Amino acid sequence: LQRLLEIAEGDEFLRLQVEGGGCSGFQYKFSLDTVIQPDDRQAEAARQGGARVVVDVDSLAFVKGSMVDFSQELIRSSFQVVSNPQAEKGCSCGTSFSVKF
Repeated sequence: LQRLLEIAEGDEFLRLQVEGGGCSGFQYKFSLDTVIQPDDRQAEAARQGGARVVVDVDSLAFVKGSMVDFSQELIRSSFQVVSNPQAEKGCSCGTSFSVKF
């Protein structure tokens, strides 16, 4: 939440989306946004301190119960899904995953 508060300006929030693709079938996409769509849901924990994480209802089915964190490494720094109970396995880079059936 601290990093999100540092980079978000004004009404910006972190949007988490799930798209088809990546090496495991689905991939996470993070972006800063200012427009709430009618089918968006806001993460409860992210409401603390003014930071907001928003997920569209279609993506929510793939990330429900997940934890998002900010990771800073030598080669990159980014928001990442660090645990996803809906994922069966993921790739080593942490951006793609396959879904449990």
